[in-house]
Order: sequence, then structure tokens, then C-alpha cells
Amino acid sequence: MSDYNVVICIPTFQRPAGLARCLKAISALATGRPFQVIVADNDSDRREGIATCEEMMASGFNIPIVTIAVEERGIAQARNALIAEALKNPNVHFIAMIDDDEWPCEDWLEELLLVQQWTGADVVGGPVSRIFEKPVPPHLAEANLPDFSKFLTGPIEWVEATSNILFKASIFRSRSTPWFDPGFGLLGGEDTDMLLGFKLEGMKFAWASDATVMEDMPISRCSASWMLKRAYRIGNTYTLVNLKHRPPGFGFAIETVRICGTILVAAMTFILFFWHPAKRFESARLGARVLGKVGALFGHHHTEYAVIHGR
Repeated sequence: MSDYNVVICIPTFQRPAGLARCLKAISALATGRPFQVIVADNDSDRREGIATCEEMMASGFNIPIVTIAVEERGIAQARNALIAEALKNPNVHFIAMIDDDEWPCEDWLEELLLVQQWTGADVVGGPVSRIFEKPVPPHLAEANLPDFSKFLTGPIEWVEATSNILFKASIFRSRSTPWFDPGFGLLGGEDTDMLLGFKLEGMKFAWASDATVMEDMPISRCSASWMLKRAYRIGNTYTLVNLKHRPPGFGFAIETVRICGTILVAAMTFILFFWHPAKRFESARLGARVLGKVGALFGHHHTEYAVIHGR
């Protein structure tokens, strides 16, 4: 059995170039801790991800890579396979996760581990900085660059996504599979669903401000139409997750009142500031998110991950 107590897990699907970029950045991480990489290729027919890993290892890649093929399509299915593979080694104490359209800064892994050691958190998250493949209007760029300025390094209430995250392996060992709900496999939001469950169970979360990863925004995601579709999906999965868990403060009646109020605000802002590109788009995006919530309340499931962006 290997002596690695840290693994980095990467789900991939038809993004060989993005995966190669991610792996190259991982090979340059500034840490003295031994770690292993596990890649789950969710395209069991073409297996471009596995081929990319094999080519890199054949050319002298300096980090051990384990590759697995996941036949059932879905991001939740790929993440579950990664966790299961990582837990085969009883010496694994920490599981980091990053996506195949991202790449980490040099101190990424070390910062996550240091904050975990300092806080004792079960889950540690970090910021994601988006890089647009083509220039976009300033108001679109600003609307799609997450603001992490209010997140200070240390304990926080919640981390809601797995695009940049570190887990204590023990939190998965103490639970039965599947950890990520397969029902969200093509929807997205599988990470929010699982992490909200962790939060409701009383788990500890922390934030590592210097553990940055960059995310590629390919040309297909550099349009207002895609951004509005993403807003719809976020509203849709947000509501589906909350309908499943029913956290404190969430209820059908309360959510209906919130939706009605938000629709009114979005419509008024769109009309009054139609001449202002930034405010017009922001009101449209708010409206799209609310429509996603309405769709979820009526049973609609938006399958965003049926389409892959970027290579």
C-alpha cells in the first residue's frame, strides 16, 4: 500500500487539452508532501482523458496518476468513482478536488492543507479566478467573476462547490455511497447538494484565500446567452437542492413570496434601466435565475451538463 496520504481527484469528459494543462500545473505545485493524482474519465468510449494521462506518464510526468473509466454518464457519477478509488488506500487522509477546465496556482495544495491543519475543518474551499478565452464587455466579465473579497482565511459557515476544495477523507468513510447524488449527474449542483447535507450535519468549513485556481471560460461561455442559461441552471439546482434538504428558512410559501418579489424587482429594473447595458443584463440574469427556481418548483430539471464546453 502506498504512503500517499493526500490525493488530488480530477473528473474529466472530452477535455484532453484542459486536463493536460491542469496536470502540468499540478506537477509544478510547491509542496514537499507526497501526493497522488486520480483521474476519472467519464467518456468510457473515447477515453481521451485516460489517453492524455498515459501520454504524460510515458513522457516522464513526475506525479503518480491512477486513471479510471466511469461508464455511467454524469458528473456526480465521476466524483463518486474518484472518492471510491481514493478510499481504497487506508492511508489517505485528505482528498482535494479540481475540475478539468481549471489549473491551480503553485501554492494551491499547500495552502489548503495548512488552513485545514490550522482550523481542523472537515472541508476547506478556495477561490476560483475565471480567464475568458476572448474579450467580453466589462459588465459581462464583472458579472461572471466571483467576488471572494468577503471570504477571509479561516473558519466560514459553508463552502458550496467542489471546483476548488479539500476534504478530510474520514467524512466519506463514515458514510455510505453514493456520496454525490446521481440524480444531479447531468444537472450540476451535485456538489452543493452534498455540501449542504454536510452543513446541516454540523460539519466544519474553512476558507483558504491564497489557494487559488484558474478556470477557463471558452468562447462558447463568453456570451450573454450562455450566462443567462447558467443563471437559470443555478436557480434551478439551488431550488432542487433546497427542496430535497428543506434547510431552516426554506419553505414553499416563503420561497414563493421571495420569487414573486424578485420577479417584480427584476422586471422594474429591466424597464427603468433598459438603456444601461450592465443593469439591463444584471436584471435579465436575476430574472433567469428566478425562472430556474420556478421551473424547479414545477418539477423541471435543467440538464446543463449534457453539453460540454471547451476542449
